Amino acid sequence: MQILLVEDDPSHARVIRHALERHGHSVSLATTAAEGKAKRDETPYDVIIVDYVLPDATGLTLLETQPGRRPHPATVFLTATDSAEVCLAAIRAGAADYIVKGTEYLRTLPDRVAQVAQCGQSPRVTPLLKSFPGAPPASAALDQLLGSSTEMVQLRRTVLRAAQSNFPVLVEGPTGAGKEIVARAIHSISRGVSKPFIAINCAALPPDLFESEMFGHVKGAFTSALGDRGGLVLSAHEGSLFLDEVGELAFENQAKLLRLLQDLEFRPVGSDKQHRADVRVIAATNRPLQRGVGQREFREDLFYRLAVVQIIVPPLAQRSGDVRLLARAMVKSFAPRLGLMTPEIDEEAYQQLERHNWPGNVRELENVVKRTLASLEGTHISSFMITPGDAPSMSEDRSYLERLLVEFSGNLTQVARELGVSRPTLYKRLESLGIRPKGFRSRQ
Repeated sequence: MQILLVEDDPSHARVIRHALERHGHSVSLATTAAEGKAKRDETPYDVIIVDYVLPDATGLTLLETQPGRRPHPATVFLTATDSAEVCLAAIRAGAADYIVKGTEYLRTLPDRVAQVAQCGQSPRVTPLLKSFPGAPPASAALDQLLGSSTEMVQLRRTVLRAAQSNFPVLVEGPTGAGKEIVARAIHSISRGVSKPFIAINCAALPPDLFESEMFGHVKGAFTSALGDRGGLVLSAHEGSLFLDEVGELAFENQAKLLRLLQDLEFRPVGSDKQHRADVRVIAATNRPLQRGVGQREFREDLFYRLAVVQIIVPPLAQRSGDVRLLARAMVKSFAPRLGLMTPEIDEEAYQQLERHNWPGNVRELENVVKRTLASLEGTHISSFMITPGDAPSMSEDRSYLERLLVEFSGNLTQVARELGVSRPTLYKRLESLGIRPKGFRSRQ
């Protein structure tokens, strides 16, 4: 394979060239953007590998000025830092892949280069990511998916690719890992960004109300149907419909969801008129749906309809190196809401967080940071202030639970989500403390 490497750092160029030549590739080197463009125009390379920082320009310049006289080679973008903004710019410019110069990138580089050479460029990426008027920067959505670990780099890449189409997406991962953040990130950089993002928790939806909630109803369809009502599918028209905990959907209602995905049509309860559905479905589950298929708890045909694009959100325990970054970002975000100057986090506190296995994932970490800030005195967070508990983490402080109940007007589902625990676990804890949620539902 003929490869053009545009890299001005001699040590990086040497080891990259060696890694590729060991796999039988022929590597030509350029040290500036101008030299790279000249060589690219003269020789039909199979792959171009270009660094972001070059002496005369950024690597983006070389990507954005590829000639249209012939199909340009697949281009791999190298970056020293995992910046969502930089990586997005590379994909916008036409890069087939981007690689962060981490500790193991040389080991995987030859395989990644071979993959992009085989697949070639994706010409739809550039116009698609540039075509959404009024959309916030895609990097802002991706920046919500914090982390420099290999798992998070791959996750952000998958989210970008998922946003390129209107196919259904299935997001899998443990409770509290950030599945809804992934769904919102996809929506924020998709064609429907200016349209609604409608979320529903399938586990909290009574089976007999599924059709009415999803598809709406007409006046007189049932006793309490005093007027026509549009459902969630209509509310999400041209936008995204997020089905959280889709694995908990009653079996009889799975067929109704399948029909929506299969025919792109729905009929309100009590109506004889079919409506065309124009909505992007993103589903999430905290348990492997394929296992549910094997146990006949989840329809196989529905699984394959949902999993056209499949995204796995890793648990925090698998990316412990991201804990510092996440904790620092959370402290910076939450402190002003409590009227605090952003405190420093001591090294011992960081180490204590990194030793914890985070069974409640990112949501548990968020809860720990909030509790720490709520009781903070001073300008530093020291190790004794951060006390991650056993899984699932829940504050032992009665007043903290009561503050959450006031904040969410007694809504146990929202309080449980804030704490990173299940609703039954929360209910048992409230019961043991003698706290009655109903007493908070009318408070403001």
